[in-house]
Amino acid sequence: MCFVKTPKVAATKIAATDNAEASQQADIEARLRRRRAGAAANILTGATGIPSTAQMGGAAQ
Repeated sequence: MCFVKTPKVAATKIAATDNAEASQQADIEARLRRRRAGAAANILTGATGIPSTAQMGGAAQ
């Protein structure tokens, strides 16, 4: 058997001028997180709440 060792090549490092793109993405994710939290809170704590039906998956009337 022949054992050939292949050299491991590290990924090329690219210097970033600024982190504007990362900051923008973080802002977008934070806004989405707040919207999701608001929607869930409205359903769970709202006056209507989660409608219940006699049959699972049925439409509430």
